[in-house]
Amino acid sequence: MGYTGWGNAGEPPSATRGARGGRAGRPAEASMAMMRTKGERVGKTAKARGRRGTAGRRGGAAPDREALVAALPKLDVLRDVPSFSDLRADAAQVAAFEEFASAVGREDGGAADEMRLGFVVRLDRGFPLVATDGGTFRAEHAVGFAKRRGEGERLLPAIGDCVAVRVAPGHDMGVIERVLPRRTVFERWRGKSRGERQVLAANVDTVLIVQPLGSSRDTPALVRDRIARSLVLVRDCGAEPVVVLTKADRCDAAELARAQAEVHRLAGGDVRVLATSSATGEGLDEVRSCVPAGSCAMILGESGAGKSTLLNALLGHEALATGEVRERDDMGRHTTVARVMVSLPDPCGVIADAPGLRSLPLVGHERGLARTFPEIVAAARGCRFNDCTHTHEPGCAVRAAVGDGEVDELRLEAFLSLAVEMRVSAQSLDPDVHL
Repeated sequence: MGYTGWGNAGEPPSATRGARGGRAGRPAEASMAMMRTKGERVGKTAKARGRRGTAGRRGGAAPDREALVAALPKLDVLRDVPSFSDLRADAAQVAAFEEFASAVGREDGGAADEMRLGFVVRLDRGFPLVATDGGTFRAEHAVGFAKRRGEGERLLPAIGDCVAVRVAPGHDMGVIERVLPRRTVFERWRGKSRGERQVLAANVDTVLIVQPLGSSRDTPALVRDRIARSLVLVRDCGAEPVVVLTKADRCDAAELARAQAEVHRLAGGDVRVLATSSATGEGLDEVRSCVPAGSCAMILGESGAGKSTLLNALLGHEALATGEVRERDDMGRHTTVARVMVSLPDPCGVIADAPGLRSLPLVGHERGLARTFPEIVAAARGCRFNDCTHTHEPGCAVRAAVGDGEVDELRLEAFLSLAVEMRVSAQSLDPDVHL
């Protein structure tokens, strides 16, 4: 219903003006009653706000820095925390650190002596845990991080980041001064119009894409979509994907063989597909072989996929919390709250765990799409029309390649679905944003 020029409750403008404050058009008793009613409403609203504020502050002011730090897990109770020697800094990162330390030294010689090369191995409530060659300690962000906006926000430390951290004598915490160049960065779109990304992990070499088997809620199409978009994100960041099918004990031999064969078709012949069971130990050694010493892997999957259970099985003990999962549909709760890295027993490397993800939207990941489906991109160069959709156009080289057996129809379906999604997602961005 459009604006008609009428006031509250459908009254003519003159009646509405006369009713305000009881100045005209109403007896004094009615005006007083209205004032009491309004006062009661204001009082109730104030009380409600007070309750919400008290609940948000838990009975007092917002926790200060000391209270937040005191609530962090103590280092002596954390297990499997990677050491500095478990991770590796490449030549570009070492050179960037030395250049930054030299620049700091020219301004303050004492500060240069306090600079250390380190790795972020855990994030709790915004306080990174940093491993250096001299020890592992908590750190804060330098003031410069808080002042940055736009592109600089993406340079906040993430787990796996190689950083320049300052350790001043007599201080119990370090200060991260600079995030060094990232070898790889796994990130996802936050769904906002400016194209902001959320960095989940940095400098990972391998990503373990975890998908549970035997779930009644997961249709074959849903499983294929989830794996395909994960592959695009992994290829886009430059890491090596490995598909890990968990809870294999819920399938018989024939079901397991069919599931593995379909994932192989979808992922392509160069992607490893492993079937595991944390209950029986099946496939765990194959997963460990994907994370050799000196390398860093990341585990990716939704809540209830069995990520924490898999990591506990790889570690050989209960190190990460696991939540109850409804057996009928695998719906689970987020049990991984902090972002952590754990060091697997020798001769294995390090694995980064992150909270379960409900969605993996794609926007600006054309590079990952091309890397995931290279044969389709190559065939498309032979299409008669530059804007060929590879569905019905005459002279479509991709459809011809499907007919000749050079392109798998299953992979083409996944490619087209994700390509359409990325085009639609790009349209939701502000016009001046170019990814």
